[in-house]
Formats: sequence, structure tokens, C-alpha cells
Amino acid sequence: MFVFPAHLFNPTNVRAGVMPTVISGGTAISGDETVIQTDGGGRWRIEYSDIDIDDPELERLWDQWISYLRGGSRAVLVPVLSTRTAPRPYVGGDGTDPSDLIWDDDAFPSFVRFASPHIIASTVGTAALRATTLTVDVIQGARIRGGEKFSVGKRAYLIERVTARTGQQATCIISPPLREAITAGAALNFEWPMVQCRAEIGQSLIPDMEMGMYSNVSISFVEDFSDAA
Repeated sequence: MFVFPAHLFNPTNVRAGVMPTVISGGTAISGDETVIQTDGGGRWRIEYSDIDIDDPELERLWDQWISYLRGGSRAVLVPVLSTRTAPRPYVGGDGTDPSDLIWDDDAFPSFVRFASPHIIASTVGTAALRATTLTVDVIQGARIRGGEKFSVGKRAYLIERVTARTGQQATCIISPPLREAITAGAALNFEWPMVQCRAEIGQSLIPDMEMGMYSNVSISFVEDFSDAA
């Protein structure tokens, strides 16, 4: 599966988080309203905005991608872009410089990662499908504090809070619940986490080129649960 090249489009503004779907179960005579979350923990929504399309290379790349996305019918991997809040090491660089990234294709990369990882983390013990608790061992990097985002495979998660800690290991409440079971020692990607998404349908992605030379565009994605490869 291809990775949307956010590292090349370089959006100025990023919104990325788990959006819950909540409905009202009705209001009692007392005025108390019953609220029900219906989505099993929420769905990721990622929005990139203030993307400057100001040279022919970027214009061609944008046109390639809006064609590939097929109006939101094709799944891709979308970076969460959360390095700022990742458990970065205190010395030896923080791993936030995009020039340190490597990828395998300039238009349709199948991977994007830091050439020399600054954060190495894995799971301690196994975790079942739908689990909301996970023990994380940060082998290289800072201790988990809560609020960090990470991915395992094609799924991303947020650390809601830390409930126990032993050295560099932290037992955490995560959101959303695990989309699939995780084995002991599974690698966790805190540096460049990604989640399988599709472009949100109904948005206009065709750039409005000012004087044929410049445009400012945005794009939003929602988490996708298809079996796309």
C-alpha cells in the first residue's frame, strides 16, 4: 500500500485524532440525557491544510495523487505527523528533521521512515483484539508520559494515560481499542506513525491555480477498514 507523501507536500497545518461517534439515547424527565458511543472506540480523521503548490513538481505530484485516490474509494497509508509529542530522546538529536527521512519512491512511496531511528519501542506481552491496555517498552527514547501517538502495522493509536510504570516500561490505556491482536515484542512506530485511510468523500481536491503558478490546497482523510493491500 502506498504512503501519502506528506513529507513532500509539507502541510503547514495538521489535524489528526480519533473522532468518536456519539448519539443521544434520549432525555429523561429529570433532564438527564443518555449518551451512547456507537463506533467501538472512534475512527481516525487526519486533515492537512495550507499546502503550497508553488512549483511544477508539486503540481504534478498533487495531480497524480488526486487521480490515484479515486475520490475516496482507494485506501492509502496516511502519516499522523506527531513527532513533536513522540517519546524523543533527550540527547543525540530529536529525530524531527524531515531531511533525515528516507523513502523508496518520490511519487508513490511504499515506506517513509527516519534513516537512523531515534525512538525504538515494542510491546511487553501479548494484547488481544479490542484490548484497551497495552504495556510499552521504550528501548531507545524518553519515557512514555501520555498523549503520544504510535502505529502498529496499518493501525494507529493514542496513549490516553499511563497507569503503571517500571523504568522505561509503561502500562497504558490506549484509544481506540486494538484493531487486531498484538504479539509480544511487536515493534511500535512512534517516529512516523501511519494509519490506513481513504480520502474523505465530497471534497474538492482540484487546485485553483492563481496565474497558473500557485495554489493552496487541503485534504482530509478518514480511517479505512477494508482489506486493501
